Amino acid sequence: MKEITSHTNDYIKMLKSLKRKKYRDEQGKYIIEGGKTILEAFEYGQHVESVIVSDKNSDVVHEAKQRNVDVIKVPYEVLEQIADTKSPPKELACLVKGTQKKNTGGRFYVAMDDVNDPKNLGTIIRTADAAGADGVCVSAASADIYGPKVQRAAMGSTFHIDVEVCDLVRRLKEFKKQGGVVVAGSLKGTDQLFASHERVCVVIGNESRGICPEVMELADEQYTIPIYGKAESLNASVAAGIMLYEVRKRLKG
Repeated sequence: MKEITSHTNDYIKMLKSLKRKKYRDEQGKYIIEGGKTILEAFEYGQHVESVIVSDKNSDVVHEAKQRNVDVIKVPYEVLEQIADTKSPPKELACLVKGTQKKNTGGRFYVAMDDVNDPKNLGTIIRTADAAGADGVCVSAASADIYGPKVQRAAMGSTFHIDVEVCDLVRRLKEFKKQGGVVVAGSLKGTDQLFASHERVCVVIGNESRGICPEVMELADEQYTIPIYGKAESLNASVAAGIMLYEVRKRLKG
């Protein structure tokens, strides 16, 4: 176990820089927080470069040693500078980004078109995982899937399910050529899903603008969630959860 006490240490400065997308892209690394998420990263074969802790007696330290992963003991105030939260847990990990997989052979997918809020994006990934989706496609204009807020909201689901940043229009066209059906969330849609399908991709749009015209043109069905009260609309991640389970129930087989 290494021990670093200075926040000016080169490795610590690199870890702190990973709060920003520019440096996550340059380094090919990102930070996750909390013992449960770190243990899931180990369990699901993620490339954990190092574990940074303020308590050397945690389960994470034991697991890291078993896997020959570097463990770095730091004062809690140094850990606070690395973390994205104000009162972070006592364990962080630095992960190396994996190769994104193009997953097109499944039956149930979720696509996000310009979902800007990191918490929404992470929550939708987690919901897609819970609903049994085969993969998630994210437009390049959406929030960074490796950002700390996305990772916290996803709570390890990015380790369970293939998440690909891609050209959404191109990917949806490929999906439709392979017999897939695209169901888009839209305030202009109907509150009924018309049929069951063998392969479906649910598209969730931007929090304020919805789905862009180029993507909406590819929709076979437009679905809206009924609003019974006076709220104008639902939060994007809440709406996504309702849509995913409504579509899931209608999957053939």
